[in-house]
Amino acid sequence: MARDTSLDGIHFMLPTPFHPNGDLNVGPFQRLADCAVEAGCTGVVTLGVMGEAHRLSDTERNKVMDAVIEAVAGRIKVVVGISSQSGVDVASRAKDASVAGASAVMASPPRLAKPNDAAVTAYYSAIQEADDMPLVVQDLPEQTGVHMSPEFIASLNEKLPSAKSLKLEDPPTPQKVTRVIEATNGEMSVFGGLGGAFLFEELRRGAAGTMTGFAYTEVLVAMHRKMSSGDVEGARTLFYRWLPLIRYENSAGISLSVRKHLMARRGLLDTADIRPPTPAVGQDTIEELEDLLSSMDLNVTGL
Repeated sequence: MARDTSLDGIHFMLPTPFHPNGDLNVGPFQRLADCAVEAGCTGVVTLGVMGEAHRLSDTERNKVMDAVIEAVAGRIKVVVGISSQSGVDVASRAKDASVAGASAVMASPPRLAKPNDAAVTAYYSAIQEADDMPLVVQDLPEQTGVHMSPEFIASLNEKLPSAKSLKLEDPPTPQKVTRVIEATNGEMSVFGGLGGAFLFEELRRGAAGTMTGFAYTEVLVAMHRKMSSGDVEGARTLFYRWLPLIRYENSAGISLSVRKHLMARRGLLDTADIRPPTPAVGQDTIEELEDLLSSMDLNVTGL
């Protein structure tokens, strides 16, 4: 079975915008979608961890999904996060995403008191039984507590025709990219994440792209294009040029708040508001971020 390359490239992980009072604000999704299209992204991902999906009601989730699909208007792919703690619920979310017009769905394993391969396989099988649209398996043990070996991931790829892609967020990621590609005989597309902190190394090891919310997604697209064309040194130079901001934006615990501040600064969001108890950053952090930005060339035209 040949690898499905339809999702290859950079996918912009979208935040969920809120009003200062905590209410959902779907207006900025148009700007976010336009940014992804103009940057040359393959797609966008909504209702992931960065989208604070775990802080949303089911009604809000559906509003976000519909707003993103409408804003994208078929111009690029839309991957919808459907992660749940229940096989029944995740299957229902997969159906809803398919009906709404999503291009693919993404799910991390459920949290289990005693994680085991059979339970995780049953969970992902329920998604495929509900709808056979492309499935991105999200390997995120820090959040789920479920550690999936390359061999187990390969078994999902073999048993479930819809499990064509993996979003790999189990560090060290470059090494696992290699192991998953070897275990699946190159038949599974592996995407990075974790803020793009190791994107250069992941691409060199054969990753198909990344799914992350770095606020300057144009930079990641340019890196991917350089690497795809064989310009390894150009990709390396670009990565190192932006690495200080990638590193700071990826600050553990506050990365979402930092990202939202950057996106608001770029005019992609109305405000940087997050939904508690997600931690917000203080003024000292904002000043520190501004100091970093003032030292960088943030020109993204002509990358």
